[in-house]
Amino acid sequence: MEPDEMDEIVFHGTLQQLVEKVEAGEMVPKLQASHAPMCKFFTSFYVINGIRHVVPLVHGPTGCPLWVSDIVRTRECCEFRGVPLEPTACTSLDETNVIYGGEGKLLEAVKEADERYHPDLIVILSCCCSGIIGDDVESVAREAEKLVHAHVLALRSEGFGGDFRSGYEDAFELIMDLMEPPKTMRKGTINLIGARMGPSLTEFSDDLDEITKLLHEVGVKINAVIAGGCTVDEIRRAREVELNASWCYDWGQKLGDAMEARFGIPYSRTGQPYGLKATEEWLMGIAGPLGMRKEATRVIKRETERIRPDLAYLHDTLDGKTAVIEISEFPGPIRALSLARMAEECGAHPVVINVHPYTIKERMPSIKFLLDTGVNPEVILTKGLFRLGSFRSSRETEGELEAIAQGLDDPIFFGNAARFPGCPVVNLTLLNPVYLPHYGFRGIHNIAALLRQAMENQRLPRSTLFRGMLYGNETN
Repeated sequence: MEPDEMDEIVFHGTLQQLVEKVEAGEMVPKLQASHAPMCKFFTSFYVINGIRHVVPLVHGPTGCPLWVSDIVRTRECCEFRGVPLEPTACTSLDETNVIYGGEGKLLEAVKEADERYHPDLIVILSCCCSGIIGDDVESVAREAEKLVHAHVLALRSEGFGGDFRSGYEDAFELIMDLMEPPKTMRKGTINLIGARMGPSLTEFSDDLDEITKLLHEVGVKINAVIAGGCTVDEIRRAREVELNASWCYDWGQKLGDAMEARFGIPYSRTGQPYGLKATEEWLMGIAGPLGMRKEATRVIKRETERIRPDLAYLHDTLDGKTAVIEISEFPGPIRALSLARMAEECGAHPVVINVHPYTIKERMPSIKFLLDTGVNPEVILTKGLFRLGSFRSSRETEGELEAIAQGLDDPIFFGNAARFPGCPVVNLTLLNPVYLPHYGFRGIHNIAALLRQAMENQRLPRSTLFRGMLYGNETN
């Protein structure tokens, strides 16, 4: 059965057509609870957490800091990456503070954090409670800075004050206040912007390592990765560079545009380096303005020759096939759309499954940038996407995916091995270091290896028991 003949299909068209429907208000979801992302407070914390020797001081009750401390710092930082536990400071507001205000308690907390941890920077993060009672965190920050050694900033990050995207963007805007007038111009030096990593695993550091290596081979120096483990001093020197470049266009775009408008620093507008053409564009987008095209051409030629067998395998295997890419299981919609471009470059026809209209709305500048660069894959949205519950593990979306895959010519599924589409499954969420990074020339090699693994094992039977554990057993 062709996808258009299925009752479960809500939208079937191109990415451009979906964008037009979202802008016209025709694809506004009425039930957002299933897919509401993390709140503004959480995403603000992610960015601030990416600065070394910083104390994020949460002004609120213990619930919010417990959440970020447990998920961000304990699980992702200590358990997965083996770095020391960093406590999350909090003012621990109680009922009395809610009635009479917590500004005095906040001032004392800033002084205690400075005395106990000796940080370079303290950032006060308001949460919903302190936002509702109207505590003036900015005034407290200005007063506290006179009393402590650390620099003190305040960020209004209460969850009701915006969405997840505004948390990232407001935090990046706040970081700009640390950037000092340049004392010199450092030739051949850039900032990589848009990261929000720090000691916690909120990004794929392997991808960052890969593009950093390529830049160094070209001769490009990096002042800071903002805010992916950078120091306060590196942020202060951020205006001394020749160029800003994003490591992920979606998250770097806002900061790049803001620094260009405010400080006049040029911004290299390039997408994610997935596949050969996008990697060349990304590298040349930096090398060109720096006058290093010759050096970059040399590196591109050498690396392309090295992965020639991988490129040949990708083209031979994907040519004439349908690349089914499910965003719900892939790490991020912009990555999935970048992968669609890579698949099309290798001769496949990309079909992107279930990119949520909310995602289109919140990432509109990045989506339109991709459209301008020629990324306009076929998109299918199913009814399961809009049902209450997590569509990542729902029986509805699993059944819809299987039905869609059956109606496509020679499909190959790019996503998570927890899906059972009845075709070869390229498990891109396998966080085995052997198959990372996905960026750059090494990324091409690794994705080819994952594709080879999928094709060689496609005849192996999938576990019905595992499928039942994930999606339940179907009964009449």
